[in-house]
Amino acid sequence: MKKRKAFVIGIVTVVFAVGAIYVGQAMHYSSSKVFFKDTTIAGVNVGGSTANQAATKLKTAMQDQQYTLKDGSKTVASFKTNQVNLKVTSKQALSQLIAKQNVWSWPAHVTTATADSIKLNASSANQQSVQALAKSIATKANKTRTAAKNASFSYQNGQWVVTKEKAGNQLSTAKLAKSITAAIEQGSNTVDVSKDYLQPKVTTTSASFKAAKTKAESITKQTYLYKLSGHKVTIPAATLASWLTLKDGKLTTKTTAVKAYLTKLSSKYGTINKTRTFKSTKRGTVKVKAGLYGWSIKVKRETPTLSKLVLAGKGMSRTPAIQGSGYHSNGTDIGKSYVEVDKQNQHMWVYKNGKVVVSTDIVTGLPTKAHHTPTGVWVIWSKQRNTTLRGKNDNGSSYASKVKYWMPVDDTGVGIHDSSWQPTYGGTWYKKHGSHGCVNTPPSKIKAVYENVSVGTPVIIF
Repeated sequence: MKKRKAFVIGIVTVVFAVGAIYVGQAMHYSSSKVFFKDTTIAGVNVGGSTANQAATKLKTAMQDQQYTLKDGSKTVASFKTNQVNLKVTSKQALSQLIAKQNVWSWPAHVTTATADSIKLNASSANQQSVQALAKSIATKANKTRTAAKNASFSYQNGQWVVTKEKAGNQLSTAKLAKSITAAIEQGSNTVDVSKDYLQPKVTTTSASFKAAKTKAESITKQTYLYKLSGHKVTIPAATLASWLTLKDGKLTTKTTAVKAYLTKLSSKYGTINKTRTFKSTKRGTVKVKAGLYGWSIKVKRETPTLSKLVLAGKGMSRTPAIQGSGYHSNGTDIGKSYVEVDKQNQHMWVYKNGKVVVSTDIVTGLPTKAHHTPTGVWVIWSKQRNTTLRGKNDNGSSYASKVKYWMPVDDTGVGIHDSSWQPTYGGTWYKKHGSHGCVNTPPSKIKAVYENVSVGTPVIIF
């Protein structure tokens, strides 16, 4: 009985002693505010250190540490901590880490440090420097690395053909920065970048890719038709397909390609810059170069409209936005109502619905470079009553001529008007007594001219 009692007393004594040690150590960690034994931060042992002591150790250890970036067995780059301008965790932050320790769990750390749960704060204050370093490394390394290729599809022989995405090995700045941060926090001098590749943004399995391909197929099956001055122009499926492209995984149009198509269409069918073959009253068929009269497609305005209609995938049948004068849906150009000015015969005819309503001799400009009446297909773009025409004479003096009827036709100030100062019209009078370029019309005829033309009437001068 005595032995058994002594044994029990011994056990109690040991338990009490162990308990005392356990409580004592807990109180020690609580009062001394130090890290548990063998605690490491960023690979630096700060066990038993206060926040101030740990800060000193970290500063010393981190000031010139070297890191190597590895992609498998290949070294990509290396850098030292001074290149990243790392700001070692502050004393305040270290104190907070100590405070987070569970002082009652100190026995678990007698042989096992808490390195996994305590890391250098490289993800906040230091991120700007890390990001800059990562960008610099990635930019340099990627010059000799293969870029990833997005999945795509192209129109070949009347059908859409898919090209699968391809992986590359160019480095992602964002991923690289995370790997560098992780290595610094864990105290590892090797940065594994084998999983930091830029991946294809568009893959054949993505929902957006599938949707884009389905939409492209639908577009090229639709009919897109332009009704253009008596012509019906269907945009070929291959042309529609050539405008389509993927941007950020979504189907869109190539604006420059759509614009180029409309520019070509305007050049083919528009009349603004074209020489006309004109059947004159006295001289048979003549060639008359372009003037202000004519039309073209408003390419700038029509481009976004066409792009939107194509992407809608419902087809179209429309007349494009038109600018200029002389556009007729039936394909006619000058038509049957116009003014004909024959400089050689010094005569003018006004045709209305195919019939001559005014026929009169005229006086055109002096046959000089400065004052000739310009040849071209022009247009009456304004009509004015009782106005004053002003200009300069050859000697530099100014003139002001009052007229009752004024119809400008070009962009240099030339027009048709009455001229009470002319004593005669027709013949060769213009050679020495011609105007400054305008078509001088007898006062007895000008009213009839004015009343039988409207703004937009073509004026053929040759």
